[in-house]
Amino acid sequence: MSVFVTVGSTGFDELIGVLSTREFLQSLRTRGFRGLVVQYGASGDQFRLPNEASEELGIAVTGFDYAATGTQQHMDGAELVITHGGAGSILDALRARRPVIVVANRRLMADHQCEVAEELGRAGHVVVASSDTLARAVVDGGFLRLGAFPNADPRPVGEIVDEEALLALV
Repeated sequence: MSVFVTVGSTGFDELIGVLSTREFLQSLRTRGFRGLVVQYGASGDQFRLPNEASEELGIAVTGFDYAATGTQQHMDGAELVITHGGAGSILDALRARRPVIVVANRRLMADHQCEVAEELGRAGHVVVASSDTLARAVVDGGFLRLGAFPNADPRPVGEIVDEEALLALV
């Protein structure tokens, strides 16, 4: 079983830094995860894996900075996605029907990532954690009890377009 972590194209030093801690790696092991794929964006200097702890705990680790394509493939292959609070990354993971833990990057644009994460958390679609609480969130296993994210219904948009087109003809 594997975990995919993504921070998008920006950096998120706090999240990437916590991934190499024994506490986090032990939390993965406790939950039965044996693989960790990390998309670390601009936080390559913080990516310090594999390390002695990951090797000792039997966690196979790979990482890359950013791939315009292929991120979805990693999400599809993971049993758990840990993502920054970017709406696009969260929605990609939810559409892939993967359990999601969101760690919002509070340093970006007036803390906007928290709003999205907290609303989806209240709705029961994601688990919200911080870098400090991530290991506990993995061990607690709340991600195993998340509700399915509903598929989008494109009909209302089409109906509005049709209605506007008819009004334009009048």
